[in-house]
Amino acid sequence: MVQVTEEVMRYLAPTRHPRGPVAVMEVPSSRTATRACLVAYDLSDPGNLGTLIRTAAAFGMDVGVTAASVDVWAPKTLRSGAGGHFATSIEREVEIDDLRSRGFSIVAAVPRGGADPDVLRGLELPAILIGSEAHGVPEDLDVDLGVTIPVDVESLNAAVAAGILAYEYGHVRRREGSGPGAELR
Repeated sequence: MVQVTEEVMRYLAPTRHPRGPVAVMEVPSSRTATRACLVAYDLSDPGNLGTLIRTAAAFGMDVGVTAASVDVWAPKTLRSGAGGHFATSIEREVEIDDLRSRGFSIVAAVPRGGADPDVLRGLELPAILIGSEAHGVPEDLDVDLGVTIPVDVESLNAAVAAGILAYEYGHVRRREGSGPGAELR
């Protein structure tokens, strides 16, 4: 650890009033998703992506990020991830067909007409797609299952939807002592 002056801290930190600590590091390489995962499908908000990463880590899931999503290692994404980047595998530039070929069930969060999220409890290896804030998951995307969170508003924030679906997938398995997050019991 090296202590620096306020001037150096302001230069290194991307925020207006840095609190420290600040780290300069090499960006880790992409890691292949092997567990149930949340997939950021063209997310454009770094705060939502960071929260999705933190949520996946909390529930023992991996993360996939499509090429058109915001940078996984952007400063705001890192701040919102609150350490989640280092607690789960993050596969960058993930391809949906590749996930399918590796045995994942492709599940899309859709605003209307999907199955109840409790169907996630029966899936062994879901890749849960969370669409962009403005457009969601494209309707013509080939998915195995659409799930809809029943709410009384038009839509939910992408990170909130990811959290609800991760919880729905994992809570029965945790209670049974298996699956993602079992150690959280």
